[in-house]
Amino acid sequence: MKSFFGIILVVLCFTSCKSLQNSASNQRENKEIMMFSKAVAYFEVIEKTYIDTTLKYIDTTSTKGKIKHDILLTEKEDLLEIALEGFNKFIDSFPKSNLYPKALYNLAHISSLLQYDEDEISYLKKLLESNADDRDHSGRNGLMANPYANYKHDASNRLTEIFIKKGDFKNALKYKKVSEKYPLQHFCGNAFAAEEIHNAQIYGEIYNGLGNSDKALHYLLPHVFGNGFASNDKLVQTTIDILKKNSDSKTLKSSLENAMNNFYSKKVNLNNDEWTNYYIHLFDTEIEVPSWGIFEDDSEKIKAIVFKRIKESHFYKLLNE
Repeated sequence: MKSFFGIILVVLCFTSCKSLQNSASNQRENKEIMMFSKAVAYFEVIEKTYIDTTLKYIDTTSTKGKIKHDILLTEKEDLLEIALEGFNKFIDSFPKSNLYPKALYNLAHISSLLQYDEDEISYLKKLLESNADDRDHSGRNGLMANPYANYKHDASNRLTEIFIKKGDFKNALKYKKVSEKYPLQHFCGNAFAAEEIHNAQIYGEIYNGLGNSDKALHYLLPHVFGNGFASNDKLVQTTIDILKKNSDSKTLKSSLENAMNNFYSKKVNLNNDEWTNYYIHLFDTEIEVPSWGIFEDDSEKIKAIVFKRIKESHFYKLLNE
């Protein structure tokens, strides 16, 4: 899964707790808030004391550095275990709480950090079975921060990722299909552009793992030139690996060269605006070439621009290595 998982843990919890605390009117609600806040606080210690940053930069080549690293790592794991116990106690005590989905989310995240794989899978499945609302407020701060929690979106994608790593592509496909029921909730176009590439990359990995390279390429190839709003480096590498596994270098280069020489255009109409996009057809797949800013009428000048953009792409360079 992308890096939202860890970030959402702390901010989601504290924002929700503060909101609840303001409206708490009875002892049960106060107990609920206190139990949840306590579990969050243990995790917050890790964030506030920069344990992860310190661990990253400790020189473990020396005896002193290795001892310091091991002590800090043990402290971190102890804090995670206490937080884990706290959230488990919370979901047992308050299964109908509005904070229940957040607690499950946090339990899955902490289990991931502790490498408790089966526990993480169990919590993620419970989250999918819960009444969690992906449009719940995330509590994230910052101008471009995603205001939505995306519980089930993240849970289904994380399960997909886990099963890919296990080599269980059948279950990976199952949960990737589940994720389609819970599309990303966001306000930023760049986030959706990144999501589009990420989804194509994951489907490519899954179908390749299932032995269906043609279907993998069906998902991957349309994105090899990118969309200009998000990196597609990983997707391109996956595509190149599959192509080179199934064809020799000479055939691949010849096929791309032929596709380039037969590029074509299409008129696009949207909201009373009209423009021209340019495409190549490669391995039975239509691929859009970055078409922004091409206002030329001269066919040779258009061809020069299209060829230049293709040859400057990461895909072209890797294919011709």
